[in-house]
Formats: sequence, C-alpha cells, structure tokens
Amino acid sequence: MERQAEMTNHNGVLMIQRLLLAGTLGLAVAQKAAAILDGEPATTNPEIPVPPIAAGQQAPDARSNDGAVLRAILDAANECLGHFDDRPPGERWCDALLHLLDLAAFAADLGCTANAANAANAANDVQLAG
Repeated sequence: MERQAEMTNHNGVLMIQRLLLAGTLGLAVAQKAAAILDGEPATTNPEIPVPPIAAGQQAPDARSNDGAVLRAILDAANECLGHFDDRPPGERWCDALLHLLDLAAFAADLGCTANAANAANAANDVQLAG
C-alpha cells in the first residue's frame, strides 16, 4: 500500500498517467509545429469554433495565426530545454527547434509502428477466427 501512495498525487491520479499525458501532449505539439513548418495550416479541424464575422468583414486566412502558434510552441520548447541547458534562451532556440522536429519524427514513427502492430493483430485475429 505504501508504494501505491507514493505513485499518486493530490488528485489521486497516478503520476505515470500524468507523465504519459504530458508526453502525448508534447508529441502532438511537436507534430503541429512540424506541420506548420511544412506549410500546413495550424487549424485543420472544421469543428473548432470560429468567431462570427461582421457584415462587410472578410474572413481571416486560416494560416494567419500560424506564425503566432509556431512562435508559442518554439518559446515553450525553448523554455523546456532551459531545464537541461544552461545557455541563454537566445543561444538555444535553434536546438529547441531541432528537438521539436526530432520529436515530430519520433511521433510519426510511433504512429507507423502502432498502425503496423494493429494491422498485425487484426491479421492474427482473422487467422485465429478462421
């Protein structure tokens, strides 16, 4: 019982769950930054609410906020890197960008691996059922 008490926080959620959530969030953000750098819009989900447009006003370009989104992601990555790198932020921003792109590639690899594993499991299920 004592070991389990060490693994929970004040909300009763296991710390490993929070770490997994933080890691998943970090990978998703890294993928978003890489997508923006590749020229894809930051918001691709049509279900995200958009503020109403006044009469005579032109709808903003979907990519108009991409620079701000990318800047916020890079600033956060640079701040996170600062926990491990004691250089000033201005000297480590390039490394922060490289780490983001590396994480995005890692997330893509994880996605490919997960899809391949799911396909293999489905094929095994079909063979076992047949």
